[in-house]
Amino acid sequence: MEYFIITVIILILLYAFFLSRPSSKGKMLENRIYQTTKTLAKRFGGIEMRDLMFKDSISTAQIDNLLLTSKALYVIEAKNYNGHIFGSEKQEKWTMTVKHVNRKKSRSGKIYTKTYISKYSFYNPIKQNQTHINKIIRLMNIDKNMPIINIVVFGYNAYLRDVSHSEKVFVINSNKLEELIIEHEYMLSYELDLETMISYVDDLIYFDITDKKERRDHISRIKNKYGN
Repeated sequence: MEYFIITVIILILLYAFFLSRPSSKGKMLENRIYQTTKTLAKRFGGIEMRDLMFKDSISTAQIDNLLLTSKALYVIEAKNYNGHIFGSEKQEKWTMTVKHVNRKKSRSGKIYTKTYISKYSFYNPIKQNQTHINKIIRLMNIDKNMPIINIVVFGYNAYLRDVSHSEKVFVINSNKLEELIIEHEYMLSYELDLETMISYVDDLIYFDITDKKERRDHISRIKNKYGN
């Protein structure tokens, strides 16, 4: 019994460590988005894909999540940041502020709290996702009239305090994604025929880079350039 309890405690600690890692949190958000797009793909007769990497003569681009339906191509960039988010569509860098509250003890033994704010900057995710969209357009022969929707999704713990952008792009929390796509599916008049949709899927699979070294190199370049 003692060994069982020790094993359980170790597993809990390992799981907590896994959840605390930024990369793990990011993957969890991408998985939540994938489950949403998977459900919507079944509902609207589309196809969902994730973790795609494309390369042209200019650079490589990694797409977190993608949903193709007869109405539109939804390209989704996942940002698992906490705190308050500030930024606009045209700004190069966005800002995230996080509030920290620490309990401290004075020399006299009195407990008090000290609050401070951490401030971080990160590359504009709208521009980052538009780069992904441009890559798809350059590589694939996509109908110029087909709507391609730029969606940036933050996790539950992000507060989009002062985020401004045009009506052509969307910056939302993950719990709003399903509603947003459903709204577009009923609103858009564009209709993609099945044969063309299949050809798009074939192209997406064909251009997707699966080589592990190329993917690691891309991730290193992105971290150096964007800091995320």
